[in-house]
Amino acid sequence: MFSFLKRDTVDKDAARRWRDAVTAEARLPEPFLKGWITDTIYGRFNMVTLVATLAMRRLRDEGKEGLALSKAFSELLFSDFDHALRENGVGDSSIARRIRKMGEEFYGVAKAIDEALDMGGPQVHVADVIKRNSIQLDEQKALDLASHIIALSERVERLPESAILKGPDAL
Repeated sequence: MFSFLKRDTVDKDAARRWRDAVTAEARLPEPFLKGWITDTIYGRFNMVTLVATLAMRRLRDEGKEGLALSKAFSELLFSDFDHALRENGVGDSSIARRIRKMGEEFYGVAKAIDEALDMGGPQVHVADVIKRNSIQLDEQKALDLASHIIALSERVERLPESAILKGPDAL
C-alpha cells in the first residue's frame, strides 16, 4: 500500500566499483602522453566525462536498476569533483557555482557523445563532439582520441551482464 514511500535501494559498492573503474581508465597515461587530451585538471575532467559517458550508456541498458545505479555513480563522481576543487583551493563561496558549471559541461558532452556513438559509422562524429567542446582542437588528435573512445565503448559494451549491476573491476 505504501510502496511509493519505499526508496529504490542502490548497491553503493557497485556504484563505487563503477566510479573506481571509470577513474582508473580515465587516468591511464596514453591519451595524455600522446597529446590527445591535455594533462590539466580540465583535461582530466574531460577524460572522466568521456569515460563516464560510456559507463552510463551501459548502465542505461539495465533498465530501472541500471538507471538508479547510474545516478548513484554520477553522484559519487561529482562528490569527487567537489573534493578536487576544494583540494585545489577553490573557496566554499564558489564551489556550488563551479560544480553547477561542471555539471552542465559534463551532461552536455555526455549527451553529445551518446548521440554521436548512436550515429555509428566513422569516428568523425565523436571527433566532431571532441572539437566542438574544445576538448581537443587539433583534427588528427581529435580523431585519435575518438578512436580511443570508440574502442573503449566497445569494451564497455562487451562487459558481461553479471558485472554491470555489481560493478566491474576494470573497464
